[in-house]
Amino acid sequence: MRVLQVSHNHHIVGGSDRVFFATSELLKQAGHEVVPFCLSSPKDLPSQWSGYFPRGADSAHPHPRDIGRYFYNREARKSLERLLDCTGTIDVAHLHIYHGKLTPAILPVLKARRIPIVQTLHEYKLACPVYTLQRQGKNCDACVEGSLLNSIRFRCKDGSALRSAIMAAEMASSRLAGDVRLVDRFICVSDFQKAIMTRAGLPQDKLATLHNFVDAGPVHEGHDGYLLYAGRIEALKGLQTLMSAVEGTDRKLLIAGDGAWVPDLRQRIRNQPQITYLGFQSGAALAELIRRAKAVVVPSEWYENCPMSVLEAKAHGRPVVASAIGGIPELVRDGLDGFLFDPGQRDDLIRALDRLDHADHALLSQKARQDSEHRFSGRVHLARLMDVYRDAGDGVEIAISQGKAGSLRDRSRAPRSEPKPVVHT
Repeated sequence: MRVLQVSHNHHIVGGSDRVFFATSELLKQAGHEVVPFCLSSPKDLPSQWSGYFPRGADSAHPHPRDIGRYFYNREARKSLERLLDCTGTIDVAHLHIYHGKLTPAILPVLKARRIPIVQTLHEYKLACPVYTLQRQGKNCDACVEGSLLNSIRFRCKDGSALRSAIMAAEMASSRLAGDVRLVDRFICVSDFQKAIMTRAGLPQDKLATLHNFVDAGPVHEGHDGYLLYAGRIEALKGLQTLMSAVEGTDRKLLIAGDGAWVPDLRQRIRNQPQITYLGFQSGAALAELIRRAKAVVVPSEWYENCPMSVLEAKAHGRPVVASAIGGIPELVRDGLDGFLFDPGQRDDLIRALDRLDHADHALLSQKARQDSEHRFSGRVHLARLMDVYRDAGDGVEIAISQGKAGSLRDRSRAPRSEPKPVVHT
């Protein structure tokens, strides 16, 4: 089977990029061919298809032309047409984050060639103009079933009425362009997110829950006694609550990550020797930190969907202490492989840490690892992903059974040829 994987970045910036690459690798290992379609960037990882990657709106240093490109990217549409002319038959298109960069301009191109479209929802874009269900640092669902004008009224984007109006207009125009109508199946990464999308009016028969995945890694017997936070350094991640829970105690806390709240974090821990900030960590170094932790703490105070930090901890056999918000309670089984607490509640977090101290740590670790293998492994994810692909298009079943791209129907306008470089003008 040949799968077109679509996303903003062909390099890793955030969690959605990690899922994009992990999904691509999972499909390749199963014998399927993956064709990426992303924005062009000097940071891109190598790809034989990178010559077809278009430009997107520059949100960091916007030019007047970027406003139009933010709503409808004609270059993305044309580049995708050229790519599909080259690849020939594509059996399914799997979209990740594409709004505001590639834009819904790409959807009619796929539909014209009768390519089934599946989208993984990594955030709340189809229910909230600013993607996060947040307003001035607080959780908010005013636009889920209400008017998009709420986002302008409350200046949800950076406290700016203008920026909020642009994002509300983009959401409205994308809906008219078919960002729900033209997509065959949506993958929600939590039941919580699925419920939000149902409230926002997405057809229930298009929604399926499929949690993220991570394959189990080596397990370290015992632990080195420290608690670990690994993720973005942002206020909405609940770091203030976490630090206040360990201040004045003998609990050791390591914090790994990067983000806008780093200066505040450094100031906060100046006189807290039991709290250490390690900066950004990744790869083998991060894996080793997880393996040796007593527990991974996820104190988020916003509506997390399916945080990879939880799945990575369980894959390494580490219990998780986490706030009971968003999709997190679907991942952590309270008292069995971790402990839940009320988000933002310091005293409840302390109680959860006390429960951890008095629990059978080896048993918690064993249950965490078992649950990772049973519910969140690549093998389980792939099987369920194939089910979603089948539901999206009647011809996908044949391609899956063949294990490669077949001539399901004449969707291509030209036979497949070698990739040709594209010159941006």
